[in-house]
Order: sequence, then structure tokens, then C-alpha cells
Amino acid sequence: MNGERAEGGSAPGAGGPGPGSGIRHGSTRIVRFDGEEAPETGILHLPHTAAPAGGYPVVVFGHMTTGGSPRSAPSLGHPGHPEWRRMSQGDALCDLLLRRGIAVLRPDYPGIGGPGVHPYLLGRPLGGSLRAMVRARRTLDDRLGDDWVAAGHSEGAVAALFAGTAPEPDDRSRLRGVAAVTPVTRMDLSIRWSLGMPGAMPGSGVVSALIGLMLRGAATADPALAALREGEGLSPAARAARRDLDHLCLTELAARDSWGGIPPGRIGGADGSALFARLYASFRENEVAALSGFRSPVRIDAARFDEVAPAPLSARLLRAYQRAGVDLTARWWPSHHSGTMRPQHAPPHVAAWIAERFRD
Repeated sequence: MNGERAEGGSAPGAGGPGPGSGIRHGSTRIVRFDGEEAPETGILHLPHTAAPAGGYPVVVFGHMTTGGSPRSAPSLGHPGHPEWRRMSQGDALCDLLLRRGIAVLRPDYPGIGGPGVHPYLLGRPLGGSLRAMVRARRTLDDRLGDDWVAAGHSEGAVAALFAGTAPEPDDRSRLRGVAAVTPVTRMDLSIRWSLGMPGAMPGSGVVSALIGLMLRGAATADPALAALREGEGLSPAARAARRDLDHLCLTELAARDSWGGIPPGRIGGADGSALFARLYASFRENEVAALSGFRSPVRIDAARFDEVAPAPLSARLLRAYQRAGVDLTARWWPSHHSGTMRPQHAPPHVAAWIAERFRD
């Protein structure tokens, strides 16, 4: 299955990854590659410029949360898709990289662009998806070189940070840097707070949908949590909405006729305390602030008004890396979580930083 290509091709216009939309300054293909556990799908963007002697430098970019179902795959996205806003969130950065002659790989992630259950916010399989796409680079296009940068936004930032502390994908690849935009950190604190909401509040529909995805993802690595999720850990309403996670994207899950109709504080059932204790343990095992062993420089872009990775928690992450001696570049943006990836904020600066890594 390694390197099998689906129909695609370059497509000018709206600026997005899906067939029929494309990126303005490069050509786009949907590809299949061998993941860590099973075949996965993703998107390959190539610059229009000729490849240098050693091949195009490569950025593998992890996308923000779009859901956990096949319907959530960015490679299937198009401007009419309900998840298009999140699916296309990395397009501004991707286009800037292509202008600089840098190729971009964008995996859909395990369980989204391949079989199985999406390991939502589990750092090692997410990072493994980025590394697997780099490992498959020559089968995707023989013009792809060996120098690469791991990058990502939100959930994808977690993937990039974990990829940056793992072994090289193969004996030829050379990691030159890690660029993480608004990485999710200390979700145990954020979820504890949300569970205290007495009822539905503005934005709580997305929170409930994310909690559903978190429980589903954590259960892939924790049999005890899986048993609680199948039993009395969930409320009757949450159990009734459980199958939606297999079929819907995040926007649809956040609607009132799905997880969005369940206030966060009413997701847990009779064994809810035990269920969430297991979830918090999963968060601790996948906490990006605890990572060590970065082999290359790291850049983190954080948002001052971030509703997903609040500024105090992001500041704590930065301090942890500074204390650990990480070669760190950090910048704060006057934005919310998704807005940090708007063209006027992080993308031009992240693209310049990445290009500099390939010149070192």
C-alpha cells in the first residue's frame, strides 16, 4: 500500500487541500502511505519550482482537530464541507512554504485517514503519523529530500512536539526543527473546569464534543477506561451519542442533536468519577510539557486569548522548556486559538523560521 496515489492533481483557486480547491503556489495530490499501524491517507503539496539537487526540503504538518471519523479527513475536504474552516486552517502557512520551495506533507492521522479509532491527543501515535509520512516520502515523490521539519497547529502541534522527540523516521532523514502553534497542554485542568458547568453555555457544545473524542481516543490505550466508557462511566445521553463519534466531524458533533446537546457536566454517569480519573491519567501520560530529548530547535507560537490552550498554561509550557534547556523560540499573538493561524499572525513568521532551519 506504500505510496499508492488517489486521483488528484493541481487545482488553482480557493486555497485549500481538498480535490478541486488546491493551494495557489503548488500542486496537490491525495496520497496513501504506510502508517505505524495501518495504511493512512494524506495530502502532498509540491512547489511549482524545480527541486534542488538534494530534493525539496519537507515540512510535515499536523492539522487541528476536525473530528475522529473518516468524514473528518482533510484530504476529503472542500469549501462546502461543514468542517472546511478547520480543515483549511493550515493553508496560509502551507502556501508560504510552497513559495519558498518547501514541500508540505499533511497526514489525515490514524483512524481518520485509515482504519481503526483515532487516538485523539495521544502524542506517540499522532507523532508516529507525521514520522510515517516522512518515511514514505520517496514513494510519494522521488523529488522529496531528507531534511524535514515537524510542524502543526493545536492537536497537530502535539503531534509535532512528540515527533520531535522520537527517533528519526529512517537512517537518511534529518530533523531540522519543530514548529508548534498553540499546542494543547494541561487538558486535565481545562476539562476539570468545564465539568463544573451546571448547564449549556456558549461554546459548551464544542467542549462536550471534544470530551467525547478525548474519551474515545484515550480508551484506545487504556482497557480500564474503555470498559468504563462502555458501561456506567457515561450518562445515558452520552452513551446514546457515542456512535456519532464514529461518523460525524467536529462541527456536527457539536450540534444540539449530538454531543453539543449534552452539557459537559452531564457526560459522566454513575461511574463518571472513575472514568474521568482515567482520562486525566491519559492527559498526564501525553503532556507535552513533560517531553525531553528534542534533537533540534523548537518554536512555539501561543495566543494571549486562547480558549483551548489558555495563556497561563501555555506560559507554563514555555517555562518548562526553558528550564530544560530546549533551544526555544517563542512568540505570543493577540488572538484566540484558531485565529493565530490567520495570515496576519503566525504563518509568515513560522514560515521564515522554518526556511532558516533549512539554511543552517
